[in-house]
Amino acid sequence: MEINLWTVVITIFNVVILYIFLKKKLFIPVTTFMENRTNTIENNIKSSINKKKEAEELKKEYENKLKELNEQGKRIVEEYKNKALNIHDEIIAQAKKEADFIRQKAREDAELEMERAQDEIKKQIVSLALLVAAKAIERELDEEKHHALIKEFINRVGA
Repeated sequence: MEINLWTVVITIFNVVILYIFLKKKLFIPVTTFMENRTNTIENNIKSSINKKKEAEELKKEYENKLKELNEQGKRIVEEYKNKALNIHDEIIAQAKKEADFIRQKAREDAELEMERAQDEIKKQIVSLALLVAAKAIERELDEEKHHALIKEFINRVGA
């Protein structure tokens, strides 16, 4: 077999041209496409990681806010519970004051009625004493002397 130099040179020239052509038309675009695709995937992964971190931060923030709202709700409930207890105590204290006032007023009214009754009894005793004295003496004294004698009698008796 004979190797022809021109054939070898032409073959090498064809291979070089084919290599240059394939490099420009196939290797560079495929390499560029692959690099772009790799960069896009890497960017998507980085973006996903960042979004995951942001989501975790938001989750923590919302959990903290939820805890704060729960605590605030508990404080509000406790505050209104205390207010209700204070109002309850105030109502009971007011009711006790009113009951004490009513009792005091009833005592005063009873004492007034007792004094009126005593005054009425004294008047009846005076009238009876006058009547008894008039019959016992069977003579008539003036009314001032009668009253003076009766008052003296009542004071001695203690009525």
